[in-house]
Amino acid sequence: MIKKTTPNPATKRDIGDINDYKNSNYFNYYRVLEKKYSNLRNNTGLKTISNSDTFKLIDFTIQSEMNNTCIASVWKQKYSNDSSTPVEGIYSIPLAPYSVVSGFTVEYQDKVFIGKIKSKEKAQNQYSDSIASGGQAFLAEKTQDGQFSFRIGNLPPNENVTINLTIISEVCPHLTSLQNCFHRFLFPNGSFTFQFNLNIKLTLPIKNIELLNCQREIVIFKENTENKEATLSFSSETGIEHDIVCIVEPENDIEKPQSIIEYSKKNDTYAVSVNFTPSFNHLSSDDVNQKSEFIFLIDCSGSMSGEPIKKAKRALEIIIRSLNENCKFNIYCFGSSFTKAFGRAKIYNDDTLEQISNYVQNIDANLGGTELLPPVRDILSTTSDFEYPRQLFILTDGEISERDNLINYVATESNNTRIFTYGIGNSVDRELVIGLSKACKGYYEMIKDNSNFEEQVMKLVSIAFEPTLSNISIDWGTELQIEQGPTKIRPLYSGETLVVYALLKDNKIPQSTVQVSLNGNGPTGTKLKFSITLDFSKSIDYENSSVHTLAAFNIIKDLEEIERKGNHSNNRERIEKLGKTYGLVSKYTSYIVTSTSEQVTEESMKTIKIITPPIGPSLSFPPPKQLYFMQDFDSPCQSPSFSCAPTMMTKRWDPISHFFSSLSSLVFHQFHSKTNSNIISNEIKNKIDDGLLKLIKLQKANGSWSSPFNEFKIDLSKKPSNIDNDDIWITLIIINKILHDYPNQQSQYDLVIQKASKWVKQQLARLNIQNEYDSLLATSKLYIK
Repeated sequence: MIKKTTPNPATKRDIGDINDYKNSNYFNYYRVLEKKYSNLRNNTGLKTISNSDTFKLIDFTIQSEMNNTCIASVWKQKYSNDSSTPVEGIYSIPLAPYSVVSGFTVEYQDKVFIGKIKSKEKAQNQYSDSIASGGQAFLAEKTQDGQFSFRIGNLPPNENVTINLTIISEVCPHLTSLQNCFHRFLFPNGSFTFQFNLNIKLTLPIKNIELLNCQREIVIFKENTENKEATLSFSSETGIEHDIVCIVEPENDIEKPQSIIEYSKKNDTYAVSVNFTPSFNHLSSDDVNQKSEFIFLIDCSGSMSGEPIKKAKRALEIIIRSLNENCKFNIYCFGSSFTKAFGRAKIYNDDTLEQISNYVQNIDANLGGTELLPPVRDILSTTSDFEYPRQLFILTDGEISERDNLINYVATESNNTRIFTYGIGNSVDRELVIGLSKACKGYYEMIKDNSNFEEQVMKLVSIAFEPTLSNISIDWGTELQIEQGPTKIRPLYSGETLVVYALLKDNKIPQSTVQVSLNGNGPTGTKLKFSITLDFSKSIDYENSSVHTLAAFNIIKDLEEIERKGNHSNNRERIEKLGKTYGLVSKYTSYIVTSTSEQVTEESMKTIKIITPPIGPSLSFPPPKQLYFMQDFDSPCQSPSFSCAPTMMTKRWDPISHFFSSLSSLVFHQFHSKTNSNIISNEIKNKIDDGLLKLIKLQKANGSWSSPFNEFKIDLSKKPSNIDNDDIWITLIIINKILHDYPNQQSQYDLVIQKASKWVKQQLARLNIQNEYDSLLATSKLYIK
């Protein structure tokens, strides 16, 4: 039966549009190519340098199999060869960093040649020897810039060739969906026959399946599978013009992680994948008690002089008082050189708050030029504490030299650091601002003028306070001996999905099920433990061993990263073994296929290009894990205020709405009437802002305002008898004062008020009157001056 489902509009509107794939993290690799190489497709396909029609793509078929975490695709490309002389083809494909080539075969002269993984040097030598002796050779390898390169050598005239590639990719989570994108740059321009078939097998029921940018696709849900399995197919007789994006929306089981156990008959081995997308929507701001490290990096070059540096300093004063005692923090200033408040981040308390406030007062735009790499390297080279997930905020108005190298660098160090960026004014390097944030799955703001400076800055700070699962590990127990990849698990921020793979070492499988657990520091300050039952009797034998492949792929990436950092003399032997066992092209391994020709090709061989390698000296890509991402200026990610921060996400955990919902309706509605900002002069607005900042700067690190308080008169004789601490009463009155006097600055002081409210509630809980917060807040409102 054919069943085409209809998307649920309400679900999409709550959390954003899952069809907006270009705004996803996974698409950023291709966005780089789109930005820099808009005409890349003109060189796609077998062509000579002069773009003659020597080679022509006749037929292109993709057969894919998808589960919760992996998608395995077999590409079959048939080319005709109309050359009158022998040729060597050079073919590079821009393969995403979460994908790997695991199989390579060639069909030629009615024969099938299977690629063998060998060490890179041996494969290259064998390729050269075969060509020199007049034979045919096919070589696939991973280049230093992260591309996958395919060379087809010494093809006699008028001989067709079919190349089969097996590409294993991680399924890409985006909002509530699982996605996979075959970007249009993977296909040549022109007309050819194309067929795409996808077999989907999930552990959860499927709500909806879509294939974007395609018409006449067929979706069939398999019977007796509880809607967990389906097939999708699409065909074209005229080639591919747009990206092919498959979107699968499963029923979301947020209570527990999902697991897949794969058995490989070929190797008689087991591999496991674990994926988890937790939801913390049920938490209020009062519940959140998580640790984090905040570092602020401020551009103090000469171009920031005047109003920009004043606004930046004011925003910093608000930010540092929005933090809490679960934080570490530090501030850097950079220009031609850089300075920092502390040698390294310190715990947030009254003493360090005073020290860093004094540092902010002395900030000025007096550090010359704009050299961003040295302070960023100083920050990221410091060993991070997984108990305190590091979040770096960068504010700049300029541009730097070697921007691409900087973004490459931060991407390699992003395992425990999320970067937020602010671009100030019209002259800022937008690619720098967007690229730095996207490289580390952060957000950015483009601040065009100073009218909403503080509001836009605090928008990203609020996101940084959203619930996080950190210090994550998987306890595999004592029954299983595993090799895990990735070894270190990045903190899981709101809306993100965790995927971890493991290879079983000794292959000794218990007779019964095995209990393992995913552990981490929860957003409430407690240790969380999620149980996972591994039932090896329900293992699956996927045709292309996709779970094994991605497990080995992630382990190799970890080993290559260790080598990059110089923490180990040589991991080459282990990388080569994994590559040869699971058929992986890597830093040290290549695929080689050779065939001895019955007739030696004596004519001179010419080189032709299938795809001109898109990555030149100006854009050096690191290995797949470290690829950096850039966002196109015209991306729908940008809102009218040039922000990629979430806007209309009502299901997203919102600390602001959670906090204000706890206020009594009397206080909230009376104090939040909006004033038409157009009739307020800049002079009056600045005076209002200065008054607000003066109050905020008097707040203590724990969130309270304390006695003696001399900013305005507070009658302590009106303090209710059930309150034993003057600071509680003072704090309640100042909360009301801020709400009453500064209704239009709410986004600036939201986190400050939340911190104060939380402190008051903790004190009331100590007195066993925690339920009286709303009434006490309403009472204290009567005594504000």
